[in-house]
Amino acid sequence: MAARIRIPLILFRRVGKKSMIKSQNYIPEKLYREIVKNMPISCVDVVIAGRGKFLMGKRKNKPAQGKWWFVGGRIRKGERLEQAVCRHVKTETGVSQVKIKKILGTTETFFKDSAQGPGTHTVNTTFFVEIPRGKVFLSVNSDNSELVWFSKIDKSWHPCVRQMLRSAGFK
Repeated sequence: MAARIRIPLILFRRVGKKSMIKSQNYIPEKLYREIVKNMPISCVDVVIAGRGKFLMGKRKNKPAQGKWWFVGGRIRKGERLEQAVCRHVKTETGVSQVKIKKILGTTETFFKDSAQGPGTHTVNTTFFVEIPRGKVFLSVNSDNSELVWFSKIDKSWHPCVRQMLRSAGFK
Protein backbone atom coordinates (compact mmCIF):
# COMPACT_ATOMS: atom_id res chain seq x y z
CA MET A 1 0.00 0.00 0.00
CA ALA A 2 1.32 3.44 -0.95
CA ALA A 3 2.26 5.86 1.83
CA ARG A 4 -0.22 8.64 2.54
CA ILE A 5 0.43 12.22 3.60
CA ARG A 6 -1.65 14.68 5.60
CA ILE A 7 -2.75 16.93 2.70
CA PRO A 8 -6.46 16.21 2.38
CA LEU A 9 -8.49 16.40 -0.78
CA ILE A 10 -11.97 17.48 0.22
CA LEU A 11 -15.02 16.45 -1.77
CA PHE A 12 -18.08 18.70 -1.46
CA ARG A 13 -21.73 18.32 -2.30
CA ARG A 14 -23.97 21.30 -2.95
CA VAL A 15 -26.90 21.86 -0.61
CA GLY A 16 -28.73 24.99 -1.74
CA LYS A 17 -26.19 27.82 -1.74
CA LYS A 18 -23.87 26.13 0.76
CA SER A 19 -21.22 23.48 0.21
CA MET A 20 -21.13 20.62 2.67
CA ILE A 21 -18.16 18.34 3.19
CA LYS A 22 -19.06 14.93 1.79
CA SER A 23 -15.89 13.00 2.39
CA GLN A 24 -12.19 13.49 2.94
CA ASN A 25 -9.58 11.54 0.99
CA TYR A 26 -5.83 11.95 1.02
CA ILE A 27 -3.63 12.46 -2.00
CA PRO A 28 -1.17 9.57 -2.40
CA GLU A 29 2.35 10.68 -1.45
CA LYS A 30 3.81 9.88 -4.89
CA LEU A 31 1.22 12.07 -6.63
CA TYR A 32 1.70 14.92 -4.16
CA ARG A 33 5.48 14.80 -4.69
CA GLU A 34 4.83 15.24 -8.42
CA ILE A 35 2.52 18.17 -7.75
CA VAL A 36 5.12 19.89 -5.51
CA LYS A 37 7.83 19.17 -8.08
CA ASN A 38 5.87 20.68 -10.99
CA MET A 39 3.40 23.24 -9.66
CA PRO A 40 3.31 26.18 -7.25
CA ILE A 41 1.35 25.48 -4.08
CA SER A 42 -1.30 28.00 -2.92
CA CYS A 43 -1.02 28.91 0.76
CA VAL A 44 -2.25 31.34 3.37
CA ASP A 45 0.04 32.96 5.91
CA VAL A 46 -1.46 34.63 8.97
CA VAL A 47 -0.05 37.55 10.94
CA ILE A 48 -1.79 37.08 14.30
CA ALA A 49 -1.76 40.29 16.37
CA GLY A 50 -2.69 40.97 19.95
CA ARG A 51 -1.76 43.70 22.44
CA GLY A 52 0.77 45.30 20.07
CA LYS A 53 2.62 42.04 19.42
CA PHE A 54 2.58 39.37 16.72
CA LEU A 55 2.70 35.58 17.02
CA MET A 56 5.32 33.46 15.28
CA GLY A 57 5.88 29.73 15.22
CA LYS A 58 9.22 27.92 15.05
CA ARG A 59 8.77 25.41 12.22
CA LYS A 60 9.35 21.71 12.87
CA ASN A 61 9.20 20.67 9.22
CA LYS A 62 10.81 21.52 5.90
CA PRO A 63 10.82 23.97 4.25
CA ALA A 64 12.17 26.58 6.67
CA GLN A 65 12.66 23.97 9.40
CA GLY A 66 13.85 25.63 12.63
CA LYS A 67 12.93 29.11 11.37
CA TRP A 68 10.38 31.54 12.79
CA TRP A 69 7.38 31.75 10.47
CA PHE A 70 3.73 32.68 10.35
CA VAL A 71 0.89 30.33 11.16
CA GLY A 72 -0.56 29.07 7.89
CA GLY A 73 -0.21 26.56 5.13
CA ARG A 74 -1.86 25.02 2.11
CA ILE A 75 -5.33 25.85 0.89
CA ARG A 76 -7.57 22.87 0.27
CA LYS A 77 -9.55 22.36 -2.92
CA GLY A 78 -12.94 24.05 -2.51
CA GLU A 79 -11.83 25.95 0.61
CA ARG A 80 -12.18 29.73 0.65
CA LEU A 81 -9.13 31.74 1.74
CA GLU A 82 -10.84 32.92 4.93
CA GLN A 83 -11.76 29.33 5.81
CA ALA A 84 -8.13 28.29 5.34
CA VAL A 85 -7.03 31.13 7.64
CA CYS A 86 -9.43 30.05 10.40
CA ARG A 87 -8.52 26.35 10.00
CA HIS A 88 -4.78 26.97 10.22
CA VAL A 89 -5.10 29.35 13.18
CA LYS A 90 -7.21 26.81 15.08
CA THR A 91 -5.09 23.74 14.26
CA GLU A 92 -1.73 25.46 14.85
CA THR A 93 -2.58 27.58 17.92
CA GLY A 94 -5.82 26.26 19.40
CA VAL A 95 -7.41 29.72 19.00
CA SER A 96 -10.89 29.25 17.56
CA GLN A 97 -11.96 32.87 17.09
CA VAL A 98 -10.06 35.54 15.19
CA LYS A 99 -11.11 38.73 13.47
CA ILE A 100 -9.76 38.98 9.93
CA LYS A 101 -8.81 42.63 9.45
CA LYS A 102 -7.33 42.65 5.94
CA ILE A 103 -5.17 41.01 3.32
CA LEU A 104 -1.61 42.31 3.61
CA GLY A 105 -0.42 41.06 0.24
CA THR A 106 0.76 38.12 -1.79
CA THR A 107 4.32 36.84 -1.90
CA GLU A 108 6.17 33.87 -3.35
CA THR A 109 8.66 31.60 -1.69
CA PHE A 110 11.13 29.25 -3.33
CA PHE A 111 12.82 26.59 -1.23
CA LYS A 112 15.41 24.02 -2.34
CA ASP A 113 13.66 21.29 -0.37
CA SER A 114 10.34 20.46 1.20
CA ALA A 115 8.81 17.83 3.48
CA GLN A 116 7.99 15.92 0.28
CA GLY A 117 11.59 16.01 -0.98
CA PRO A 118 11.71 18.21 -4.09
CA GLY A 119 12.08 21.98 -3.95
CA THR A 120 8.88 23.93 -3.46
CA HIS A 121 7.37 27.10 -4.89
CA THR A 122 4.52 28.60 -2.88
CA VAL A 123 2.21 31.52 -3.57
CA ASN A 124 1.22 32.95 -0.17
CA THR A 125 -1.69 35.29 0.50
CA THR A 126 -0.99 36.88 3.88
CA PHE A 127 -3.82 37.93 6.18
CA PHE A 128 -3.73 40.23 9.19
CA VAL A 129 -5.94 38.96 12.03
CA GLU A 130 -6.57 39.99 15.61
CA ILE A 131 -7.34 37.68 18.48
CA PRO A 132 -10.06 38.55 21.00
CA ARG A 133 -9.13 40.39 24.18
CA GLY A 134 -8.76 38.38 27.34
CA LYS A 135 -6.76 35.28 28.12
CA VAL A 136 -5.69 33.23 25.12
CA PHE A 137 -4.31 29.76 25.69
CA LEU A 138 -2.04 28.66 22.86
CA SER A 139 -1.36 25.05 22.00
CA VAL A 140 1.44 23.85 19.76
CA ASN A 141 0.75 21.18 17.13
CA SER A 142 2.97 19.13 14.80
CA ASP A 143 3.85 22.16 12.62
CA ASN A 144 5.67 24.24 15.25
CA SER A 145 7.94 23.48 18.19
CA GLU A 146 7.20 26.86 19.81
CA LEU A 147 4.74 29.74 19.55
CA VAL A 148 6.12 33.09 20.73
CA TRP A 149 4.79 36.65 20.83
CA PHE A 150 7.22 39.21 19.39
CA SER A 151 7.12 43.01 19.35
CA LYS A 152 9.96 43.64 16.87
CA ILE A 153 10.98 42.21 13.51
CA ASP A 154 14.23 40.26 13.59
CA LYS A 155 16.58 41.11 10.72
CA SER A 156 17.53 37.45 10.33
CA TRP A 157 13.97 36.37 9.38
CA HIS A 158 13.03 35.49 5.82
CA PRO A 159 12.48 38.57 3.58
CA CYS A 160 8.82 37.65 2.95
CA VAL A 161 8.17 37.44 6.69
CA ARG A 162 9.79 40.84 7.30
CA GLN A 163 7.92 42.41 4.37
CA MET A 164 4.49 41.23 5.56
CA LEU A 165 5.17 42.25 9.18
CA ARG A 166 6.11 45.76 7.97
CA SER A 167 2.88 45.81 5.94
CA ALA A 168 1.02 45.00 9.17
CA GLY A 169 2.62 48.04 10.84
CA PHE A 170 5.34 46.32 12.87
CA LYS A 171 8.95 47.52 13.00
